[in-house]
Amino acid sequence: MAGKMSVGRKIGYGLGDFGLGLLFLTASQFLLFYYTDVLGLSPSLAGWVFGAAIVWDALIDPLMGALANRSHSRWGRYRPFLLFAAIPLALSWALIFLPLGLSGWTLIAFALGAHFLFRTVYTIAAMPYLALSAAMTEDSGERSALAAFRLVFQAFAGVLAAFATLRLAAALGDGQMGWFLVALIYGSAAAALLTIVFFSAREVSFGEGLKIRPTFGEMIRVLRANRPFWLVCGAFLIGSVGFVFFNKSLPYWVKYGMGIDNFGPFLGVLALGITFTIPLWAWLTRRTSKRITFLAGTGISFSACVGLWFAPETQAGWMPFIALLGAGNGGVILPSWAMMPDTVEYGEFRTGTRGEGAAFGFVSFVQKASLGLAAGALGEALSLIGYRANQAQTPETLAQMKAMMLGVPALFYLGAAAFILFYPLDARTHGRLVKVLQRRRARAAAAQ
Repeated sequence: MAGKMSVGRKIGYGLGDFGLGLLFLTASQFLLFYYTDVLGLSPSLAGWVFGAAIVWDALIDPLMGALANRSHSRWGRYRPFLLFAAIPLALSWALIFLPLGLSGWTLIAFALGAHFLFRTVYTIAAMPYLALSAAMTEDSGERSALAAFRLVFQAFAGVLAAFATLRLAAALGDGQMGWFLVALIYGSAAAALLTIVFFSAREVSFGEGLKIRPTFGEMIRVLRANRPFWLVCGAFLIGSVGFVFFNKSLPYWVKYGMGIDNFGPFLGVLALGITFTIPLWAWLTRRTSKRITFLAGTGISFSACVGLWFAPETQAGWMPFIALLGAGNGGVILPSWAMMPDTVEYGEFRTGTRGEGAAFGFVSFVQKASLGLAAGALGEALSLIGYRANQAQTPETLAQMKAMMLGVPALFYLGAAAFILFYPLDARTHGRLVKVLQRRRARAAAAQ
């Protein structure tokens, strides 16, 4: 079986998601707030600018995944994209925050165009990076380890973004200039780390009898016949919407509901809860299964939402439950990304075609489309409940904001768990699939 990897190689791969996560999570945590409270866009308009760009990102994910799946070079199918997209990614990220002093429709057009450009380049880098995990090894346990390393680094990026972004922006300049300089720093770090992944990762060969450049039609057939893949997609869709409603509502609640201007520590504790529990979730996955880990994570996340509803509305009262919610999300995120590569072998078993690029492209489409639509819906919801930027909110607005922030995620965590209840692949089943596939590839290679 291809195969075991060194810790150094796992670290090298995981570093890529520190860079990508630094940009993605900064956008997730702060960009909607930046649009409303720094640029001055209305919450409804800001939500749809943010949401439209993510939906665009989602739409091109499957295309990028399929393109990468069909590519071929002496460096592999996926690694070259990381190297060549690194610098354009950094530049497109900084462009979002470029202080041009625009206003009105010119500002809206620039914000939308810059965000679309960033999401396009981000997809060119991120889709091959995600698919690379399925091309580095065929061992289910090693894939869980890769997912753990990747998510730990991603969580550290979230911690850094949460604790440092607002402080850095204030320290480096006034208004938009401070944000722009922070974007240059974060973008440069992401470009450097993607370059490290290119040099440290290796793609393995799964056998000469395997067709490595499937047609688009064949890749669609692989996904259509893959029931475990669709179960993971469903869980991604529902879980992502729930988390967006909490994560993007939290800054507004902290600022206006609690009267605390610096909401970074709340986001930081949320990220720390994910970071420090990933090793525990990885251990539980090895001892039980990815399915059980996911169900445990959704249960803890649901309980944290209930606890926050009844907790005192103070920093001391909320922080323990914020950390608990982060811990639960670690138990959702880790098995989700560890399950996805295993569905690649299931699809190959059913159809004879391997399509990791198509699989990761489509699941990323599902995840990001849900993020984009949820962000747009959240912006509309803020407008409907009477939110006004940089003004005191009415008691009715605050009550509805809290209900939206906690009720939607709680229900959606239960929905995600319902999908994974029916996920059929455990380590033993996946191991048998891999052995069958190896024999098939050997027979196909001998017949050539």
